[in-house]
Amino acid sequence: MYSKMVSVSLHTSYTFASCQDMIAKGMQAHCLYTGRSQHMHEEFGTVLHRGFKTWVRNLNICIPYMLNSFISLILYLLFFAIMGLLFFTSSTGTIIDPATLSDEEIFAMMWEGFSKNLGLSVSLLLAVFLFAALTQSYFTAGAIGMAKKASETGDTRIADMLDSGSKNIFRLFLTVLLTSLILLVGIIFLVPGALAVGNLSALVENPEASIHGMTALVIGVILWTVYIIIVNLVLSLSSYALVIDELGPLEALSTSVIFFINNKLDVFFMWVFTIGLVLINNYVGELAGPGNGMIAAVTLFIPPAILQPLTAVLWTRLYMTRRGKKLYDPSELLLDPDSF
Repeated sequence: MYSKMVSVSLHTSYTFASCQDMIAKGMQAHCLYTGRSQHMHEEFGTVLHRGFKTWVRNLNICIPYMLNSFISLILYLLFFAIMGLLFFTSSTGTIIDPATLSDEEIFAMMWEGFSKNLGLSVSLLLAVFLFAALTQSYFTAGAIGMAKKASETGDTRIADMLDSGSKNIFRLFLTVLLTSLILLVGIIFLVPGALAVGNLSALVENPEASIHGMTALVIGVILWTVYIIIVNLVLSLSSYALVIDELGPLEALSTSVIFFINNKLDVFFMWVFTIGLVLINNYVGELAGPGNGMIAAVTLFIPPAILQPLTAVLWTRLYMTRRGKKLYDPSELLLDPDSF
């Protein structure tokens, strides 16, 4: 039975010969897995091409990202309004107009307001971060679930977002927290510079002042930035591994590391492609200038409406094809009109 299945489903001579040898050794199950993995493997260009077609066919994948952006906007507006009241309210209780102050006075007032309301400021900042992370986890898990369904069958619906979001929200939330903690570990690069500078309040109150130890602090910032880039690159597939393979937080992180080790160039090129799209969008916004409100609004709308759903589909397809998952070929749908 297995030899017949192999002769029908495996097309390359190398795969066929390898599987015949494995069948002779009683390794039928491993043969079928090997054949599927080699057959489902797609080149990087094919991943981009078919992923783009999948996204065009399923533009509704933007819905979770649009909802997340809308909720985040409201949340951050409330946060900055409250923080503004804390920072720019004088001891007499009157609100001070920042437009009447110099940059040095603004920094000094913000630092003073933060110091006097340290407990409240930290609590508010932590609450906003946790709520935003929880909301983002739900919609990100929903979007990846939609991208997975679209990559498997060619179509996805809002029900896929609701199902995947509710099923993976807390596990993805824990993964986000773990990733944030890993990124914060890089703060150790700032310790030598901070010790060399000594009193950081003088730097905060007057950023343009020449302070002893600034070189060490700048080097620490550069090293931390490099560390953040490396961690983001290595763990870029953690959320996709968690949702697609239904893994736990630690398993998702370790799977992302292993996936990166086995597919360094593909992950790097996809990461560069994703960052490149964001930089181009930002460059267009800066090129238009602050006076062009229409262009600025469009560039703010493009990431959740186009860039995030597109890259979600591309990352999903890359992960699934390298893991030997079931994927559909857009050209097959064109040959079968009933599938539309």
